[in-house]
Amino acid sequence: MNNQIIVQNICFIRADPDRPVYFYCAAAPGIMVTRDDQPAVQLQIFRNSSEPATVYYASLSLQTLLASSPEAARAAADASTDIPRDAVLLPLQAISCSATLNIPGFITGLTSKTALNDQQNCYLLARLGPQDNIALLTSLMAKPETAPVTVSYKIDYLQQLPPATFELEASWDKVYEFLQESMGFNLLFFSVDIENTSSRLITDKIVTIKVRDTDPDKHIAQAGAELTQILLSEFFTPVFADVPAQPRPQAGFYLQRVSVKDIEQRRLSGKLSETTVVKRSVYPQALFSELVKGTDYQAGRVITETDLQDDFFASRNVQINLLTPELDSNIQLVMARLRYGDNVQQYAFRKGDVLPKHFKAPSITDPNTGKMLWPVGYDFIVYFNKPFGSVTSVSSGDLQTELDDIYLDLDSVYARYDFLIRAASQFNWNWYQSVLVTVRCRHRLLPGPIVSKIFQITSTSREEDYPVTLPDPDLYLFDVSKEYSSEVNSPHLSAVLDEPTSQDISLFSSLYHQRVLTLSANMDWQEVEKVIVSVSYPYSPTDENACLQQVFQFTEKDAAIQRFSADQPDPARLTVNLDIWFTYQDGKGGDHPEYVQTATVQDSINIANLI
Repeated sequence: MNNQIIVQNICFIRADPDRPVYFYCAAAPGIMVTRDDQPAVQLQIFRNSSEPATVYYASLSLQTLLASSPEAARAAADASTDIPRDAVLLPLQAISCSATLNIPGFITGLTSKTALNDQQNCYLLARLGPQDNIALLTSLMAKPETAPVTVSYKIDYLQQLPPATFELEASWDKVYEFLQESMGFNLLFFSVDIENTSSRLITDKIVTIKVRDTDPDKHIAQAGAELTQILLSEFFTPVFADVPAQPRPQAGFYLQRVSVKDIEQRRLSGKLSETTVVKRSVYPQALFSELVKGTDYQAGRVITETDLQDDFFASRNVQINLLTPELDSNIQLVMARLRYGDNVQQYAFRKGDVLPKHFKAPSITDPNTGKMLWPVGYDFIVYFNKPFGSVTSVSSGDLQTELDDIYLDLDSVYARYDFLIRAASQFNWNWYQSVLVTVRCRHRLLPGPIVSKIFQITSTSREEDYPVTLPDPDLYLFDVSKEYSSEVNSPHLSAVLDEPTSQDISLFSSLYHQRVLTLSANMDWQEVEKVIVSVSYPYSPTDENACLQQVFQFTEKDAAIQRFSADQPDPARLTVNLDIWFTYQDGKGGDHPEYVQTATVQDSINIANLI
């Protein structure tokens, strides 16, 4: 199910198959710019002053982001004929995000995790060599349109699917083994290649189709499209690469090296005839010329050459920075640890102390070549408040840099989710007195809910906000339970709905189709004092005593038309029963009945016609 719509550089994704709710995000990455419109990109070339003709090494850095505002999304949606005018637009709620810096012919793609905030951003760094490559890239970057630098984002999110008529079954390890043998690593594949592979997986029965009817073959095309989306999300990384006979790098995918044991062993598409949530991915990509388009790109500022003194190579210096200069309110402490040979040093960031830290250690040389060794290993740990008291921590794992700066992207190892629970503006509070909402955050690899909270939504408290911070942001599924309690004298069923959810939880009062009966009482109020009507609707085909009931009263002062609206689970059941009591003015009853019992399958009835 690939339902992406791109309008005015905004990508829209249908978030709910039953309602006009759309996620949006930027369709292509952009470059950060300074106040004077300079792009945040730098190619630094370092030379050894004792050997001025030799390029020692060079580093390329650029900061990119996926910027999309509610205003831009609304304008783009209004310009699309495929998106309803009343559609609800929500920023894409990512569960994980990564970006790949790719320079075809110079370096292989370097992938790093990125932030999960509303404007996914990253700081991409690469060390370049040898000398010939550096000189060639320098000349290419003098003109942005010739620079082969590319950026590819991969954003994972949760997609709610409608009830399926089929499901796919497979073992991830067998699927991955097939991909390795048939496709291999370090080769560029396009979407059509992966679509063909999906067809082979189904044809060869590595992935099987289960259906309720007797002919699964009629679902092959739909199942193949579904499987293609799953393979892209789980096993492939987006890249740009040189393609023969192509004037510029072309977007494609590489097969990742992944640990299959970390992937949940589950049915790929959920259960039959049940709404399910699956992992999906979107791939904003851009060439360098598109990144810097519209900025004041000046090669003289972007490309710098520096002569370094010999004492520069006497020590290894690294500056540790926070990618986001301010710490989230839930973060208590960030500990960064750097390792260079046997030299290990720790640095702390906390509220009021977020300035860059400096690591310095005597340089280590390769005993065979005599050249300085550049790799510095590092990791960081984030300590933050748990949803219910106490403190927890999450680690980045082992990382490495050959550059002089590292940027700690804290948002890549934890996520802050802001659940907004609210009743729709047209919610009919005459039907339900309250809705009890339970939000659950479930870890994919651990059984049972680990975080849950209950909220009561009423006519006087129609909205609640629930922020929660969690580690391992790409390993959570969210679901919600909505328990509806009927209002007194309301012909509506109490109900409990369990469903997957995004961070925007909307409550609607129309849970079923409505059996509507319009009641009018065009009485002679000189004779009739009041009329009481008890309307009952036997909604259940299995339980004869199950009725929804509501009582109405008509008088001269309150003679307006009234409406009986009851839940109708069975569309074929139309009969509505009425018990009617008449109270007459003194001495005006005559031969008129005081009580009438009737039934109707019509949509309206005039009580006056019954006496």
